[in-house]
Amino acid sequence: MPQNDPGLWRMIVDALEHIRISLWQENIRPHVMATALSFVIALLRALVGGGKFRRSLLEASLCGTLTLAVFPLLDYFGLNIYLAVSIGAAISFLGVDWLRGILSGALTRVVERWSDK
Repeated sequence: MPQNDPGLWRMIVDALEHIRISLWQENIRPHVMATALSFVIALLRALVGGGKFRRSLLEASLCGTLTLAVFPLLDYFGLNIYLAVSIGAAISFLGVDWLRGILSGALTRVVERWSDK
């Protein structure tokens, strides 16, 4: 009887394990790819710009973290999550300080408009 053959059950378990690993890799791949690319671009940009290694490493970590924060926004707006690779590359190329300045200015304008009413 085939169900009593231990080789058959081993083959079924192996197939299920392969499917589970493949699905995990498919779900996590965009996150790893976008974060790694963002980290490397930011690190290289900061080092080429003459920054110290420790500060460059911290900025690269911030860029990678900001890139991960983009994924829920893309999901919320129904956009393709692979856009995070491009957005992360842009964030890394422009830098955390530039992004902070832009967001701070936008937030200040919103608060000023809201407080005037």
